[in-house]
Amino acid sequence: MRPADWRNKCNVQYNHCVTRINFDLQQLQAFVAVADQGSFRAAAERIHLSAPALSRRIERLEELLGARLFQRSTRSVRLTRVGQAFLERARAALDDLESAVLGINEISARHAGRVSIACPPTAAVTLVPRAIQAFSKSMPHVRIRVIDEGMNEVAASVASGEADFALGFAAPSDQGLKFEPLWRDPYVLAMRRDYPLARKRTIKLADTAGLPWLSVARTSRNRQVLDDYFTASGRSPQAWLEVSHVATMLAMVEAGLGVGIVPSMAIPPRHAALAAVNLSDVKLYRHIGLLTLQGRRLAPVAERFHDHLKRVLVNAKR
Repeated sequence: MRPADWRNKCNVQYNHCVTRINFDLQQLQAFVAVADQGSFRAAAERIHLSAPALSRRIERLEELLGARLFQRSTRSVRLTRVGQAFLERARAALDDLESAVLGINEISARHAGRVSIACPPTAAVTLVPRAIQAFSKSMPHVRIRVIDEGMNEVAASVASGEADFALGFAAPSDQGLKFEPLWRDPYVLAMRRDYPLARKRTIKLADTAGLPWLSVARTSRNRQVLDDYFTASGRSPQAWLEVSHVATMLAMVEAGLGVGIVPSMAIPPRHAALAAVNLSDVKLYRHIGLLTLQGRRLAPVAERFHDHLKRVLVNAKR
C-alpha cells in the first residue's frame, strides 16, 4: 500500500484501519519512544532495548503501515507527516490498553485515566496551572495533557476529538461546539510598571499618545475582537510591531518595546514588571468559558476535571 493510500484510508475509517493490521504492542511502544526522545539511541535506553532491536521494530511497523514514520539523518530524527498523524492514535491505543489492563474496578477505585484540555496560552500560564494543582491533589493518578494553542487551534482540537474539552472564548465559526460562558474578561492596557501612566488605575486612550503600540497578528481571535471594536469606533491605534500570540506581545511589552491591549486574564496578578491599566473609554470584553463538542459525552474522569475547572472559573470572576 502506498503512503498516500494508507493516509487517506485511515483518515476516512481510522478505527477499522487499525484493527485490520496486526500491530505489535512493542512496536507501538518503540515508535512513541522515538517520537518522544527524538533519537533512536535515547529511545532504546528509555525502553531498555538495544539500538538494532529498536530499529527492527520501527522498520517492521513501517512495513505494516506501508509508510515511513521517521525522516532519519546522521544528526536528527523527525516524524514524517504520516508519522505525525499516526502518533496521536498510537498514544491513545497505548493509553486505552493500559486502562484495560488496570481493570475497570481498579480504575474506579484509583480514579485513574487521561484528560486532554485545550486552552490559549494566556489561560495556560494563569488559570490552568492553579486548576491542575488543586485537581491533582484529589486525583493523583489522572494524567493531564494541555494543548496550549491559539483559539482557532483550540476549537479545532475539540471538534476533532484531540481534546476532551477546552477553556477559552467562542466565535460564530465554532459550529458544532457548545460554549458555556462563565466569566467576563475585560480588555486592558498592558504596560511596564515603571511607565508614569502605570501608576493610574484608569486612563483614556488619548493619554497614550506618543507611546509605541504593539499588537497580535490578524490571524489571532483577540486581534479580530479588537479590530471589530475599533472599526466601529474609528479610533484604532496603529501598531509598529506585530506578533502571533498575546504571551509573546507581553514579553515585548516587558522588554520596553511599547504598550498593547490584551485580555486581563493574560497578565498574572501582582506581576513584577507588567501593569494592567483600565481604559475608561474602551468598553470591551470577552466571555471566558468551556467548550465541548455537541452530543459528545465526556468520560468520567474528563467530566470530573471539566466540573472542577468550571468551579475555578466561577471563583475567578472579577
